[in-house]
Amino acid sequence: MKDPFRMYSRTLTVLLSMVCLQGLAADCYVSPEGSDTNKGSIDEPFQTLERARQVVRKVLPRAREDINVWIRGGTYYLTDSLEFGPADSGSSKVQITYSAYPDETVIISGAVLLSPDWSTYEGDILVADVGRGLKFDVLFANGDQQIMARYPNFDPNVNILSGYAPDAASKERAARWSNPSTGFVRALHGAEWGGNSYRIKGIRSNGDPDLDWAGDNNRGKGMHKKYRMVENLFEELDAPGEWFYDEAAGKLYFFPPAGMDASSATFEGATLEELIRIVGTAKEKVKDLTFKNLTFTGTHRTLFTREYEGLQRSDWRVARTGAIFIQDAENITISDSNFDHVGGNAIFLSAYNRNHLITNNEFISNGATCVNVVGSTKALRHINSMDDYITEDEDIDGKEGPLTEDYPKDITISYNHMQDNGRFEKQSAGVNISMAESITVSHNTIHGAPRAGLNVCDGTWGGHIFEFNDLFDCVNETHDHGPFNSWGRDRFYGLGGYKHSGEYGKRKRPFALLEAYKTTIIRNNRVHYDKPTSFGIDLDDGSSNYEIYNNLLLNTEIKLREGFDRKVYNNIQINKQNEFHVWYDQSRDIYINNIVVNKTAYNSKYMHSRKARSAEATIDENLFYNGGDEVKLSDDNWESSGYDANSVIADPMFVNPAEMDYRVKPGSPALKLGFKNFPMDQFGKPGAPQPSPITIGSGGSADTAAEPLMGGMIAIITDMATQSVLGAPDLNGVFFESLPADSYAAKQGFRKQDLIRTMNGTDVTTKESFWALYKSIKPGSTVVCTIVRNQHEESFSFVKPAH
Repeated sequence: MKDPFRMYSRTLTVLLSMVCLQGLAADCYVSPEGSDTNKGSIDEPFQTLERARQVVRKVLPRAREDINVWIRGGTYYLTDSLEFGPADSGSSKVQITYSAYPDETVIISGAVLLSPDWSTYEGDILVADVGRGLKFDVLFANGDQQIMARYPNFDPNVNILSGYAPDAASKERAARWSNPSTGFVRALHGAEWGGNSYRIKGIRSNGDPDLDWAGDNNRGKGMHKKYRMVENLFEELDAPGEWFYDEAAGKLYFFPPAGMDASSATFEGATLEELIRIVGTAKEKVKDLTFKNLTFTGTHRTLFTREYEGLQRSDWRVARTGAIFIQDAENITISDSNFDHVGGNAIFLSAYNRNHLITNNEFISNGATCVNVVGSTKALRHINSMDDYITEDEDIDGKEGPLTEDYPKDITISYNHMQDNGRFEKQSAGVNISMAESITVSHNTIHGAPRAGLNVCDGTWGGHIFEFNDLFDCVNETHDHGPFNSWGRDRFYGLGGYKHSGEYGKRKRPFALLEAYKTTIIRNNRVHYDKPTSFGIDLDDGSSNYEIYNNLLLNTEIKLREGFDRKVYNNIQINKQNEFHVWYDQSRDIYINNIVVNKTAYNSKYMHSRKARSAEATIDENLFYNGGDEVKLSDDNWESSGYDANSVIADPMFVNPAEMDYRVKPGSPALKLGFKNFPMDQFGKPGAPQPSPITIGSGGSADTAAEPLMGGMIAIITDMATQSVLGAPDLNGVFFESLPADSYAAKQGFRKQDLIRTMNGTDVTTKESFWALYKSIKPGSTVVCTIVRNQHEESFSFVKPAH
């Protein structure tokens, strides 16, 4: 006998499918007030997105027109990630769109709605029982993110960590905590190269907190001595807006902000890690889906819930997850949507992805990176990591490009506004790219970033276009970086070990473009910066095969560290000198037809190879200006090397710099050199915030005189360029600026650019402190130092000369 209930269910499913299929002209509808037993029409909408996806999946085999799932206004609290697989795919003939209904606001949230019945705990602190075992680390009240109990207290006027204290993780502070195992430490990396985060496991026998590193930085787990804070500790709950959830007891403690009536407020705790997962398989991809006009929020932080993965030899480690996670997919569009206070990454494109469009979105105050574009290590010809990299030529197979298809390609990220990302993770960016090819990043406005606005982790595999972006107020919590930053520590980079002097370029040259086999273009961007702790367009370690033109750099500069085949032309640079660091022999870089307004043109003292011209570089036909005053090009050997033989010092005749119009007028001497005007009104996303105009000033900094020591010359760190080259965590110490091979210091084992940080256990901070220590040491005695050599700290001993 047939089961009548089963027959009814099957009939109902068929009828629902027929309703949606017949109603493709009328589309399908979802509403928080609907029911999943409804027809899915505008009058009888479904209640859940899961049900709409299920019905669309059933009608797809017979669909011949585009399918629109209209989502009515309201908040949709997901209990699990909404997953889309190959069976949910559209096609070139049938596009599937999930969109908010016109003029209505749709919020897709990974939070759980809390129902606290508040009572007074102590003073202004309230307490309520909200249930045990909830997994949330972000709390919202009336839609506003509140502050996890912390020390020091949150200060919106402090850029770094919104407040920091050197004693945050001290044993004296830890003595206050009744249950330290709930707590976290967030800090900057010891050299301010991003952040490092830790879970507090308990207290050690000496009273210090016992820390478990989250693994969120590829340059090691060192914690900055000054820039650190602690949070999620009950005893630190002492300021308006702070909260603490006792998971074991199920109690939520809250110090309401001024003016808030907590009894009538809506409270939500972020519990999900991902909202939407679009994941196909190696054989069958998810295709042709659009998500439009939606707001995504309520995902938790990923700092302590996921294992972090190092991205080759870059400084980055990432959690491969996001509010929207996409893998093995093609032709996915995410547009006109808001990513509002998500706890981790907003969008993560992982491994195989092709032909996606991410456009016209708002990313506001997200916990990590707005858009991560990261391939799989399966596509690498060699697993190139901090612990495993090639040092011998014969270990390179000589083949260029990717090994497999497991990487993103032909992705467009355009017309987005990205503000205040990296609230929790400081190694983050507006857009981050690693192991990808031909990514176009265009017309985005990115500001308020703790590190780079745009970041490229490696040379694999180039072909990217960065154009018409507006970058400002970036690198505002960290150091030694740029609003645009790249690395290229690819297969060639480790040949001979970590050696960046010019002569090693000849050995590396044949392998330089195996990863970066397509040229990456940086053009028509505006980069604005007001602090002395970053480089504007920072082509760092090994970055190769770049073409950089038509960029406007305000209070910032272009940096070319060791690498190959960088062509830089037709850029305008105001108030900063160029930074040319440790160039390789045969770099074959080109720097022509640029305008530089500054009292010095170049910092080139770390190029190494310029005197012999072994870099084989072309540097000429540039215009320099300093308000009518003298311009120093570089050091005394610059002109004799043949560089800038046809360059001129003259007024560029800008149209209206007070309004940030740096086009040059007819008759400008720059035009005679080959400079061409480029648009000044197409940067960033239309309608997004813009940087303020700058004042053209003298800029630059003069070199500080070096002093003799043991046959060499020592100097102090006076600028970020020197700090970057030396790999110093701060400006403390003295270093050998020059060191003849026959000098006493060289015979003792010192090398040029060795930075002396301590002597006999005492810190060396200034040149004066060094001399005071040095003079106090008895001649002929052994001196034990801490030095930084090749960007790594090590112990070193020498014998002070008898005379």
